[in-house]
Amino acid sequence: MTRTSHPVAVGRPVQPQLWGRLDTVLFVLAAAVLTLVAAQFALAGFAAFTLDKNPATPVDHAYAAHMVLGVIIAVTTLLILAVALAGRAARGHRRTLRLAVTLAVLALVAEPLLGEAGARVPFLGALHALNGLAIGAVTGWLLSETRRRRATASRGRASRSPA
Repeated sequence: MTRTSHPVAVGRPVQPQLWGRLDTVLFVLAAAVLTLVAAQFALAGFAAFTLDKNPATPVDHAYAAHMVLGVIIAVTTLLILAVALAGRAARGHRRTLRLAVTLAVLALVAEPLLGEAGARVPFLGALHALNGLAIGAVTGWLLSETRRRRATASRGRASRSPA
């Protein structure tokens, strides 16, 4: 009779280590997006206060770094959605899945549309900034949910391990 290095409780399905790793990836990506959103606001503020206010001279494109970081946030958000859909733990937790989808809609659809429309209609530009706050809030919530789920899984693994 052969023995495995990891004891398995009778009647419990074996959960591959990959799913725990995907949850860790989800956690790291959410933390990265939250940090990038803070940097995004700083870049927008920097650009707003460095624009040349003289209409006779051409305006420097001070928002270039803000726009590049927006693309990075969008790509990272797409990765978050992919990891949430691929991870068994995240897929099984409806709130996490809803948060990932909401984040994708806010960051991939609403934010670019509001940013472009805000160049023509200032009110929509203000909604672009408020949507950025919503992206930060949803990302923070996703980060919190993922951390809580990982802690619960960790406690569950510790209670199943032999003493």
